[in-house]
Amino acid sequence: MKIIANGPTFVFLYIILMLPTYVLPYLGSNSAGIMAIQSVEIDGRSGTLILTFLHLSCLALLIFITFLRAKFVDKLWLTIFPFLAAVFDFVPLLSMIPLVPTIMHILAMILGVAASSVIRTEPKVSD
Repeated sequence: MKIIANGPTFVFLYIILMLPTYVLPYLGSNSAGIMAIQSVEIDGRSGTLILTFLHLSCLALLIFITFLRAKFVDKLWLTIFPFLAAVFDFVPLLSMIPLVPTIMHILAMILGVAASSVIRTEPKVSD
C-alpha cells in the first residue's frame, strides 16, 4: 500500500482509528467487554459485545497499518507499540494503569514518521 508511504497520511489514518479506542471504553468495551464475551448467553449483553468487537477491530487495524508502515520503512519493531497499547487496553489489571496506551500510540506515530526521514533510496544506475 503506497498510501502508508506518506507520513502525514499514516498519522491521519492512525488518529482516525485511534479515536474510537478512547470513546468505546466509556461505553463498556474494555475489560468489561471481555467478560461480556464469556457471558453473552447468560445475561444477553450483546451491545457490549458489539462494542468490544469494534474496539478490537480498531486496535487490529492500528496494528495492521503500523505493520505496513514498518515494512515500508524497514523497521518492523514499530508494530510493538500498537500491540502494547492493545494489551494495556484489554488486560484487566493493566487497563487500570493510566496513559500507557496513549504513550504507545504517540510513540508509534512519532517513530513511524521519523523513520521515513532515514529511508534509503537505491542509487541511480548511470549508463
